Amino acid sequence: MMNTIEKILIVHSEEDDLAIQGDDKGWVTNFFKFLSSLLLHMNYQDLLLESCSLSQLKKSELKKNVIVVLVVSPILTVENKGYKMISSWIKQMISSQKGFEDEVERCLVVHKTVFNFQNFPELLNLNNYQLYEIDNVTGIPREINRFFGSEAEKNYWMKLIDLSFDISKYLSLKSKKNQGKIINKREKTVYLAEVGKDLIIQRDMMRRELRSHGFEVLPKNTITGNLREMKMAIKNNLSNARLSLHLIGEDYGDSIEGCDLSLVDLQNEIANEYSDNLTKENLKNNKKKHFGRLIWISQSKKNITERQKIFIENIKTGAALYEETEVLEVDMEEMKSIVIEEIETGGRFYNANREISGYKEPLKTDSSKIIYLILDKEDCEEGQLIAKALKRKGLQVVQPIFEGELVDVRYIHQENLKRCDAAIIYFGNTSESWIKTKLQDLMKSPGFGREKKMTAKAVYFRGEKKMDVNYLKKNNTMILGEQAEFEIAHLKPFLELLEGKK
Repeated sequence: MMNTIEKILIVHSEEDDLAIQGDDKGWVTNFFKFLSSLLLHMNYQDLLLESCSLSQLKKSELKKNVIVVLVVSPILTVENKGYKMISSWIKQMISSQKGFEDEVERCLVVHKTVFNFQNFPELLNLNNYQLYEIDNVTGIPREINRFFGSEAEKNYWMKLIDLSFDISKYLSLKSKKNQGKIINKREKTVYLAEVGKDLIIQRDMMRRELRSHGFEVLPKNTITGNLREMKMAIKNNLSNARLSLHLIGEDYGDSIEGCDLSLVDLQNEIANEYSDNLTKENLKNNKKKHFGRLIWISQSKKNITERQKIFIENIKTGAALYEETEVLEVDMEEMKSIVIEEIETGGRFYNANREISGYKEPLKTDSSKIIYLILDKEDCEEGQLIAKALKRKGLQVVQPIFEGELVDVRYIHQENLKRCDAAIIYFGNTSESWIKTKLQDLMKSPGFGREKKMTAKAVYFRGEKKMDVNYLKKNNTMILGEQAEFEIAHLKPFLELLEGKK
């Protein structure tokens, strides 16, 4: 194994390793045993694991060939002699830019129970792991003293696996560095936004999935502090990420002190602002620093509050203003695939040169125009009446695909938006929110690589539909149909606009 790390040192307060009731071992002793076992299974037999209390810690232990795992709890004080040594060591690494990049990740912080960072700001720069449980209903933290059986204990083990993985990752990076390999960190870094109480487990799963694919995930720990400190932390983390990922569920979250917004809402606002400023900066300086955003909205809305409904609606409306922001309402497994695809291929920022079974790229000629007929799978049969009518007029018609991998479905949708001259959205069995989402896609089509303005866009109504007509007019969208039976005459205004007669 090509690395310079010889030992992992677990440092803790003596009180945190007192014997647990019904057991002759303490919390730290059990933690030490479990971590040793996991690393052994990962083939790190040559690594020495040692445990040391803060009162017994010597400065000479903090060497370059040591990984330090610091166990923290409310017992820890800044006056502790051992902690002063570790704090000084961390600050020394942070003060050196090279040291921060290369060495700071060899100090990891494990939370035995809830821990306040207020007097320990240097720990915020490190990877933190919460090995305790928070009740989703009451929000009360619970220390885990039984390590097998319940859901809480399962979460403990998953966090422990995360810790083992990060140790392994650090050792691997050190090895690659020794071999002279250079890694572009930002291109493989994701900002995974903090979530409401209902999505904590889902966020952990997403984080775990991203890290298993070799991606860096920010923030490294929970965003805390006053409003100013929170804003600064969010902005700094966003600036180091290529992609921002927001998971939105039923819980709006508690308002931040000094602000009417929740942390979930605040992150969204700051990400919007950062994306806007970056776009302006790229145009001004002719730069190509890409930053994309994916917003996942949970399909479960049984216990959603009125405020959260408004927040979600604002997110959907606001997303249309940002070319590199996309809102997705799919299941979590599909979302994982999309996120991985977005990072690995560069998403819409790069040509993917994909080959998708059953899909033929439309051939653009000077004389023919491409019409993108956007419809739902349920309306596919009905929509063919429109497709046939357009083809009889000498127009090429492209449609979404419904079979295959979700990432391919999404890619084809974006390619069609990029290549078409005009678009018709078919309003059949779908909802108003679905229509609005597709209209937002049309508005953001330049973000998919589109260079020319769309000649025409329309919504075709099959039958009477209740929808805000002003919304369509505001977005320069034609209204077609409004009858039970399709007639070619319904397309006349659209065709005239295509031909330049309007």
